[in-house]
Amino acid sequence: MVDRKRLLIIGTAQQCHIREFLEQVDRNQTELQLLLPKRDRDAFEGEKAVFFSGTFHPLFPPLLKTILSFRPHEVIIVCGLSYDHDNVVRAVSFYENFYDLRIKTCVRNTLAPADQSLRPKPLKEIAKWAFLGSLALLLKASSLFKNIRVSEIYSSRLGHLAIDCELYLSEKELGRHDGYIDLFCFKDGQVANDTLGKLFAREMCIRKWHSYLLEAVRIFNLSPKHELLLNTRAKSFARDYECLIQQTETHISFSAEEVEQGRKELRALGLDPEKPHVCLLGRDSAFLQQTMPESDGDMQEPRNMDISTFRAGAEELLRLGYNVIRIGSIVQEPLEIDHSNFVDYACSGRQNDFMDIYLPASCKFFVGVQSGPMHVANAFRIPCLRVNVARLEIIEYCSPEDLALFKLIRAKSTGRILNISEIISAKISKWPIENFADSDYEVIDNTEDELLEAIQEMHLRTNGEWQATAKERELHSRYLSYLEVSELNSHFETPISPYFLRKHADELFNSKEG
Repeated sequence: MVDRKRLLIIGTAQQCHIREFLEQVDRNQTELQLLLPKRDRDAFEGEKAVFFSGTFHPLFPPLLKTILSFRPHEVIIVCGLSYDHDNVVRAVSFYENFYDLRIKTCVRNTLAPADQSLRPKPLKEIAKWAFLGSLALLLKASSLFKNIRVSEIYSSRLGHLAIDCELYLSEKELGRHDGYIDLFCFKDGQVANDTLGKLFAREMCIRKWHSYLLEAVRIFNLSPKHELLLNTRAKSFARDYECLIQQTETHISFSAEEVEQGRKELRALGLDPEKPHVCLLGRDSAFLQQTMPESDGDMQEPRNMDISTFRAGAEELLRLGYNVIRIGSIVQEPLEIDHSNFVDYACSGRQNDFMDIYLPASCKFFVGVQSGPMHVANAFRIPCLRVNVARLEIIEYCSPEDLALFKLIRAKSTGRILNISEIISAKISKWPIENFADSDYEVIDNTEDELLEAIQEMHLRTNGEWQATAKERELHSRYLSYLEVSELNSHFETPISPYFLRKHADELFNSKEG
């Protein structure tokens, strides 16, 4: 009798993607073993599984135990769409040095051989473990005198870099890290923006070599005491759940020389630096298509918007005397407005790391989609108008100085717009964005008049001139009555545009069936 193939599946993706892959496995020809995060402990009953928590490395106990006891012929790593799985591939590839082991990754049901450049060399790896072991001993010895912790900043994405660092500094201001010496490193040595990285490095001890300390902590299981988890790893998303930014002061700032550099760059863009400016940020598929063509950009479509719908609002800001700057990186099309005080910085050819931060950090207020540049504005305590949010519970409701607009949800089968109660009870309000792709629901972008009205209100709010009517206050109270504290929001201070709620009151608040 021929032995069945022994297949080890390491799941780092969402449960639905792991189940989808499992359905394709021929159980008659395959003996199966799963290695899954502890969060999935109750999700795969009846399967032979080992559960893990922590960071993968070649001697990671759950992996080592599984390799020695199961001795798989093949390992398939079912990856999340945005999950950093190189550390998993690197850890598993170590065992290719000792026996015939095939390793593949699976992203969106597409199998590919693992990157062979990630395979560690045995002697080099053993020497590294000896070095890291000495670091671990030094770290434990030092803890007799002072508590030292090491932390990794998720720095390859702008929003995570901004929120990880700013929330740590806010926690520190509130006394949560008293008694510790905290050391930091950028994840994989990558920094989404050098200027922002340097600003935070003035307030935090960030060094490249701290990554060796972190690796020693993880390999020798010192994490509970000596690893500090920042927001991205602790919460799995970049979000100020406790609204700490509203409770604390700004922690980073530009020097006098940097401010002068920013003013000089504004003049080079043809703008008067004495005028206040407003940043506009849209979102389209161009950035992901160009920088990450293998990613899930097509599934992110509900987050996108048509940049031209900003035109009326931008023209109103120009009439009010603002400089208006469309920011962004790689974009599909320009925002065409003929005015001396308007610049499409995203298409100007004058983009640079410094101005990518200086513009949102110094604007009067920020208008755009929730994304990395908006997190930069948050870090500098800039009021934000959050627009075209696809899922209403994903709005960050922390600041009463902010304003928000969400997208309406329409059932494709009936053409009917869902009311707030239906959206929340069906959990569409906090769906993973990829759930829209194969669903009966589609989003309706904010219209040009909705954006114009919200921008006008934001102008009045930031200048202390806004007065809500009794009807507007009543509508906002009705809206808030549907929201509850959850893993996403602990406070609900940010109002929804009154014009938007008035315009869609019949759809959003009336009970409907069918």
